[in-house]
Formats: sequence, C-alpha cells, structure tokens
Amino acid sequence: MSCIRHCHVSAGWVWVLAVAVVSVVWTPAADAARVENFSFVHVSDLHISPWPAGTPSPFAGDRSTAGLAWIAEQLGTPQELKPLNLTAPKPAFVVATGDITEFGAIADTWKNVEKSFNVLNLPVYYTPGNHDNTWTSMLSIMHKLHGGDHYAFEQFGCRFIGIETATPQEPVPSIDQRTITWLANDLAKVPKDMPVFIFCHHPLSSGEFAQPHEPVRLLETIREHNVVLHMMGHGHGVSSEKWGTLDSVMGGSTFGPNTGYSIISVIDGTLRVVYRFKNEERPMQVVLEKPIAKRATPGLEVVRPRDGMTIVGRGVSIEARATGGRPAALSVSLDNDKEKTVALRAGSASAYRGEVPTAGLVPGMHFVRLTGECDQMKLDRVASFSYLPADAPVRPVRTVLSAGCKAQPIVVDGGCLVASTDGQITRLVAGTADNLQAKTLIDVGAAILHAPALADGILYFGSADRYVYAVALDGSTMWKRQVNGSAFGTPALDPKCLYVGDLEGYVHALDRQTGEPKWSVRHATFSIEQPLLLHDGVLYVGAWDAQVYAINATDGSLRWKAGAPSGFSDAKKRNRYYGAADCAGLVVGDRLFFCDRGYQLGSYSLDGKYLGDIAAGVAAIGLTEDGQGFYARGLSKGLTRYDAQGNAVWSQPVSLGRFPLAPVEVNGKVFVCSNHGRVTAHDAADGRLLWEYAATPDLPVMAQVAVTAEGSAIVAGMDGSVTWLSPR
Repeated sequence: MSCIRHCHVSAGWVWVLAVAVVSVVWTPAADAARVENFSFVHVSDLHISPWPAGTPSPFAGDRSTAGLAWIAEQLGTPQELKPLNLTAPKPAFVVATGDITEFGAIADTWKNVEKSFNVLNLPVYYTPGNHDNTWTSMLSIMHKLHGGDHYAFEQFGCRFIGIETATPQEPVPSIDQRTITWLANDLAKVPKDMPVFIFCHHPLSSGEFAQPHEPVRLLETIREHNVVLHMMGHGHGVSSEKWGTLDSVMGGSTFGPNTGYSIISVIDGTLRVVYRFKNEERPMQVVLEKPIAKRATPGLEVVRPRDGMTIVGRGVSIEARATGGRPAALSVSLDNDKEKTVALRAGSASAYRGEVPTAGLVPGMHFVRLTGECDQMKLDRVASFSYLPADAPVRPVRTVLSAGCKAQPIVVDGGCLVASTDGQITRLVAGTADNLQAKTLIDVGAAILHAPALADGILYFGSADRYVYAVALDGSTMWKRQVNGSAFGTPALDPKCLYVGDLEGYVHALDRQTGEPKWSVRHATFSIEQPLLLHDGVLYVGAWDAQVYAINATDGSLRWKAGAPSGFSDAKKRNRYYGAADCAGLVVGDRLFFCDRGYQLGSYSLDGKYLGDIAAGVAAIGLTEDGQGFYARGLSKGLTRYDAQGNAVWSQPVSLGRFPLAPVEVNGKVFVCSNHGRVTAHDAADGRLLWEYAATPDLPVMAQVAVTAEGSAIVAGMDGSVTWLSPR
C-alpha cells in the first residue's frame, strides 16, 4: 500500500517551518568552531491545497492558514522558553521540512505557498515531502529557489544541510546514490568539529525506507562529522528519536491537535528544542537538550566482508573492529534476517569475529548488519557483498554510478545507456570479464526519470528542467525545447513528431527534426508523468486528475476521457490519490488496458467505454512479445499473464511489490524485478521460474528491467548500481 494512502492526513493540508534566532553575543567555541547564539523554529507538514489553472484559489479556506497566521504573530516578539527560563531572540530564517503542499505545486499553487510564508518576513529554506513530489515533483522549484533539491548554507558558525528523501514521482521515500554522493562531497568541505544541522522530510526510522540498509548508509556518510541535529516531518507529531549518535526531532504540524512550532536554539554552546502548542492549555514541551561540542564517540568498522567483495563458500566470515570502547552483545545478521543472526566472538581488545551461513541464499548482492551498544549508544554498520556460487544461473557484471536510476536502461551497440537522477546519461560497455566501463554521454543537470526514446540514432527525452531534448549518440545536442512543466515520460514517436506530456498537464507535439511545436494542449487538470501511448493516430494517457484521455495526434483535440478503473467500483477513489498515472496503458486487439494507484486493472473500448474490472492488486502491465496479450505485476499475486480479452492464462506467486515497473518478454522469457532488486526470469509459456538473482542488497530498484536480444538482463538501482546479467 502506498504511503500516501495511510498518511496521517488524508486529503487536507499540512505546513512546515523552521526559524532561527540570532544574537550578537559570541560564546565559547564548540571545539575549534566559534558559534554564535541563535535559535530557529521548526514547523512541519503544511499540505497547502492545489490551485490548478482555471480554478478558484483555495487559500482562504486552507486548514493551515490560521495556524501560520498565529505563528507569524508569535515570531514578532522574543521567544520565551518557559520550561527553561530562557528567552530566544527574533528568528532569522525559516526551514520547511516537507509536505508543504497536498498534491504538489501544480500551476498557481506555489503562489499560495509564498503568500503563506511571506507573513513571516523571513528567508525560507524548503525541502520536499512525499506529498510535494508524488503527483507533480518539486524538483524544478527547488532548482530555482536553492540551486537543487540538495543544498547547504552556513550561518552562526554552523552548517545547515537540506536533503531530499521524497523520491520524485513516487510516494515511497529513498536515499539514493545521488544523495549519498552529494552529501559526502558537501561534508568534505566542512571542518569535522563544525556543528551541522540536517533537515529532510522523513524519519530515518520510517519503515518505508529499505530498512535498515538505506538509512544506515546515510548515517555512515555523516558519522565522522559533528551532526548535532536532524529535523524531520511526515508524522505530524512532536517527538525525538536517537540512532547511534544522531538526534532527530519531529516538527509537529500547523493544524490539528499538534498545531504549533518548535523553537530550536543554541545558547552558550547548548542546543535546545522546545515545542510550543497553539492550544494554550498544553504547556511547552522540551523535546531535546544537549551540548553541541563534538565529543569522542564509540565506533564500529566492518573489516570483512569488504564492501562489494564476492563470496562463493557456505558461510560469510565476519570480522569487525571496535573503537572508543568495548561494545556489549555485538551481533551480526545477514540481510537483517533474525533467522540468520549470530553473536560475534571477542578476540583481541578491539576485534570481533563470527560466521553466518549462506544456506538458502539467492545468488547476488546481500548485506551484513552489525549491531551493538557502547556507552549507551546504539552502533549500527552495514557492508554489502556478492554471493556467487559455482552453480549460479547467470554471470553478473556490475558497476556503480554516482546517482541512482529510475529510467529503464537502453540497449545499444553491445552496451547500454543509463539515464540517472542527476541528469546524466551514461554509456556502459563491457570492459573486462567483470567490469563495465562508463562514459558520460551528456549531463543536463536535472533529473531524468524515464528512459529516452531512441530512433535513427537520436535520443529524445525530457527532464526536471522543463526542457525536451534531442541528443545524438555522440553526445551532441541537436535541439532542446522548453515546455510548460517538467517532462518525464518517455516520448512517443511517429516519423515526423515527438509527443510528450508534462507536469502541468499539457501534451506537446514537437517536430522531431527541429523541436518546433506543432501543438500544445492542456486537457488534464493535473500532472502527466507517464509515457504517452500512440496507437492508430490516437494518444492515450492517464493523468493525476484520475482521468484517462484519448487525444488526436494530428491536432491535440480531445477524442474522449473517462475515469480511472478504481473510481468505477468505488466512488471514494475518484480522486488524485488513485489516478492511472504512473504506469502507461496498453492496447491489445480492440481493447485499452490501464491499472491505477488504487491497484485496479480494468479495460476500455477504444471509444472510451469502460468494459469492467479485471483484477485487483495490480501495480503495472506490459505487453507480451507478440503483442497479443500482456503481463501484470501484482502486489500479492506476483506475475500473471493475460490474453487479449483480459483472461488470466497463468499466474506465478513471485514477490514483486508496488513499483509501477512492467514485466518484459524477450525470446520467450519474461523478466521482472521486485521493489528491492530481486530479478526473476520466467518461461513465457507457463510462468515457470527459470532463475533469480539479487541485483541490489535489498535496496530499491525503481527502473524497469532492460533485456538484450541475447537474453541478458540489465538492472539499474537507486543505489547507483547497474548490473548486466548474462545467462550461463
């Protein structure tokens, strides 16, 4: 189930702020750094209502309007920290930690966001939440405001770092390789003793991450630095949590029972977080109090297995080294599996050893997790490795890029092209027997989320910068054309035109040779993220307004529109949450098939009549190789083959998950990848499992599998990995 569906607010608004208070008094240094007295206020989860083009502004009726107005009144005076008998001066800036909007910043929505924050008369630093990024990504706004969705600034002798944990065009959060790479590069410029404040939307403890590997990768990136506080939202609560040496605080909300804001101060070298409720009957709550000076902390290092090493035997030998203290009850688990957890034996003063059996392991990437406790601190480390027994069904070749991938790789000239979340398209070719050589083809500097279309030696694609590109295979740009919103879906092509939708709900027809517009129309009242389906001169597309559209390719005129499948059986699902917008539709024979975010699969006649439901629990669909049927990726049913009328031919109960990644058939074999990187190959005739391989160590894969004519599978992960799997 999508996190959008079980979020703490269903269809309302939520606000997020943070404010700093400054004084001119210099205080004793935190280690080598000189830190001013200051404070700031953290408020989270605004959920400002959408304002699509042609609709009245919802500003006056937004549930957070009154809460923000009250906050503005309070910030005009010194902040009294009553439980601590302290006063914090006037705030200096605002940090907004996500779910700023309810459905993303469509059309004029951002005008209302700015209007809401302008009453505070303070600079604002934003980071997106899942509600900001799922239906219409905030990437272009983040680039305009802050130069990117990851950014940093310094004030008062401290470093403030905003990172995006809300995956663009996906409700499930992620900490992809782009985030790890950017954060490591930024911290490399920061003195180790400088106090660092990090803010993002999601709690690191959230089960929506690939736990625990994904957040532990982030913790390992920051562990040598003096990160004094992590600010988060998402839960609308007032709380704190601790993971290792990292303290995190949740920023409440600006509506509902927790309406209020956090006052975060550093005074005389002490960090304090106090939450003030609008309801005067609720006293201020002291959430956290601690010194900001860097202190020596215990550490844990995985000596063996080395990250990325290959293991072929019946067990994984573990060696760990502790520093700064002797941990109690140090243990290791394989893939965080309680059944594969053993205690490590203490050797010398700092060395620990053990072994975890590999019995029952699927070939591929796995990880070990070391956990322990020392000096009342939880120690948590991970290391990944490749398990490759002699009878492994495939030969893997793997490389890791500097950013994650949501776009399906493109097979070309004995290699492949991979578009990544940092805006690069990389060409990969076989180097040695166990290596892929990477060369950057082009870098547009803004995320590419779907595969480019390749025709006649030209790549056609859109990105978060609101441009559509035509790029030759030598990397030269033939043309680029700005459109109304970020354009993410793979363009549809005919001999003369390129067709693409954007996040403002427009569909564009551009000349393939010059990029000149043929027509641009906006039938959808909300964003379009999926590839357009071009069939017999008609473009079929689902949008996040919960409608399916049929548009004439010649002039952009509307042929028909109809609701998404879930809305026909449940009137409550006739809204943006459940649109048929993240997986493209299919035409098989005389029927059009779509599945939606309510995970309902249904069919339509080509003139727009809804023919009925086919199956529940379906996340994605893809054509059979002969085009006479299709495959469905199910939440619990696994992989199912259907005929042209929507009748099930066979079903295989393989665990896949809810990402909208269609199965792919090549040469009578069907390939599909689970949410966390488990690739399976099946016989197309009966669904029989042929082989499986773990392409990532339980980290998210949000890109469709690519398959070569020879039957090799190529898998690109959000951890930056690209794995080429050749059958033995």
